[in-house]
Amino acid sequence: MRHQAQATIASRALLILGAALVLSPGMDAQFVVARAASVTGRVLLSNGQGASALTLAPGYELGPGDRVDTRGGGRVVIELTDGSMIVVQPESVIEIKDFRAAVSLRELFDIMLGSVRVKINHFGGRPNPYRINSPTASIAVRGTDFNITVDSRGDTQVMVYEGSVEVTSLIDPAQSVVVEADRGVLLVPGQGFQLFNVLPSHELAEQGGGRNDHGSGASSADSHTGQFDGDSPRNVASVYEQYIAGLSDIGQAPFLSRYSAFAEPHLDSLENPAYATGFKSAEGRVVFLPSLNGSGGLDENPAPPGLSPVSSLDYSAVSQLSVAVPLANGFVIGGNITGSTIGSGVQGAPSDLGLSSILGQTVSQASLQTSGSSTGAFYSGSFLAARRFGANTSVGIEIESLRGTGSLAAQILSTGQPNGSIEHIASGSTVSQRRISAGVERDLPRGQKLGFYYRFGLIQAEDSDASHTLNNVPEPLDSTRSSGHSSEFGLRLRGPLSRRFFYGVEASWLGLALSDDLTRSITADSYQRDRAQRSSGALGLGYALNRRTVLSVDFAGGASRASTGRTERNTGALLQTGSQNSRFLSTNLGVQSKLFSRLFLTASLLAIWQGYDLSQAIYPGSAGNTVLITDSFLPLTATGYRLPRQSSDFGAGWRFSNAFSVQYVYSTSYTADSGGNTLMLRYTFHLHGE
Repeated sequence: MRHQAQATIASRALLILGAALVLSPGMDAQFVVARAASVTGRVLLSNGQGASALTLAPGYELGPGDRVDTRGGGRVVIELTDGSMIVVQPESVIEIKDFRAAVSLRELFDIMLGSVRVKINHFGGRPNPYRINSPTASIAVRGTDFNITVDSRGDTQVMVYEGSVEVTSLIDPAQSVVVEADRGVLLVPGQGFQLFNVLPSHELAEQGGGRNDHGSGASSADSHTGQFDGDSPRNVASVYEQYIAGLSDIGQAPFLSRYSAFAEPHLDSLENPAYATGFKSAEGRVVFLPSLNGSGGLDENPAPPGLSPVSSLDYSAVSQLSVAVPLANGFVIGGNITGSTIGSGVQGAPSDLGLSSILGQTVSQASLQTSGSSTGAFYSGSFLAARRFGANTSVGIEIESLRGTGSLAAQILSTGQPNGSIEHIASGSTVSQRRISAGVERDLPRGQKLGFYYRFGLIQAEDSDASHTLNNVPEPLDSTRSSGHSSEFGLRLRGPLSRRFFYGVEASWLGLALSDDLTRSITADSYQRDRAQRSSGALGLGYALNRRTVLSVDFAGGASRASTGRTERNTGALLQTGSQNSRFLSTNLGVQSKLFSRLFLTASLLAIWQGYDLSQAIYPGSAGNTVLITDSFLPLTATGYRLPRQSSDFGAGWRFSNAFSVQYVYSTSYTADSGGNTLMLRYTFHLHGE
């Protein structure tokens, strides 16, 4: 009995000693074990040593180098013996690191793609330090509850529900930010941190992934918690998205702020109908403008987020007829008809999409193919009437109508894994806009002209999926219906300073209001209210160096604010709010020189400086889930926002006569793109034999 009692005491002492070793600083890492507590759907496990991927089973003990892949639609809950938990959501890839061998911050895992919910336990009431890495960020934690999302570009979003984390840029380690509870941060390479609010959170168990959850897993809504909606084939921008983004992207330098010192009767009349009284004889003009761009160039709408392919093509062709006819008693009538077609497409492998550093060896470059195309057609027409009162004052009114239709088709094909998949999406868009403009123009001494205009427009737009399948299984269809109005005020003052020196000053204010009805497969149906305003001004100077060469310089600047709020359709619960403040400055230098009687050359350099301040908050819906939704109006992420940029146009033209000219323009933004190519044919004719 004595020996038995001694053995019992010895065994208890060993247990106490073992527990003390587990709890002692610097030794706890050696006893932490990670196991797959629950697995739902198809989850693949590989070890990066060339072996075939296996299906992950519940209870499997995960070790360093193990790669967990849920892109087949699966989901896995990983438990650590120190009480911490990891929930790997569908469409994600993580790699377990050697968390058992570190001294201070233990490398827990690398997230390469997708969304992961993490809850780090305060083991023994003490901090429990871990580090998690994404392709662009390092996240240091010491006991907290948070979510990490990495999209196909490597952009990293961290939302903190409890505690705090420190997020450090891997590209610039000197940049770091501490994110407290109920806050989030988005890190885009080269564009710094964007902070937003997350209000409030629910426990991990309420998200369907609690520590005692060994059952069927999360609901379909929960499986998307915290994810972007930007990684589907819809990234090939549709006509609707291009149109809405064009309406709302009012923070950019207005294109017409270039060459503001020089009069152009047809364009001036389209902006302010009162300028039409400047036509002294019946005149018409036909312009044909085909354009072909590679991956980049001077396109004011860059490649859609998530797709930066090697093989990309955008084309457009615009035809316009404008006419002005003077009548008796100072009246002038006129108008224009415009038709245009646009198209864009992408095709590439993971390296083309910027995924090679994200996917590593999981998928070969030839096993994931993305392709898509978008086409559209726009038709617009306007009628204007103007009259001169006395010798110095003119007034005018113009009515415009625009109609557009478009279609989108895209797919992502994955063939390199046993869970290979193919996703197809097809959608259609319609847009319409009706505007009325009123203007006044006043002739001032010494050849100067001052003009004011006001423009009001009504907007209707719709985009809806015709089909959406994943592995030939129908997926829910998305749709967006938008309606709203725009208001715009503007003025322009232009005239000569001397016989060779000219100037132009312009200013404008634009306001936009939209109401959207959104149906989304990843969240509840909702309504969205969008508002935007822009104020801008420009100064242009032009100088005729001699009879053959004209120089110009333009300066423009402005600021804008856009805001949006989204609520659930059925309950009215607030889901998401956001605002964006932006400002820009631009400088444009241009020169046109006539080498011979018919040959002329042009060149320009445009530099734009832009800045953005973003603020956003997401709220749990009636089901308790939070989803950060991007849309065409206000992406609410830094993705797609452009750094200060420079671009140039170089052109050569041939004037066949005073009425007909042809010009070729090559555009470049001085980056690794193939530039843009534009051909402009312009013919001016006079009516009534004049």
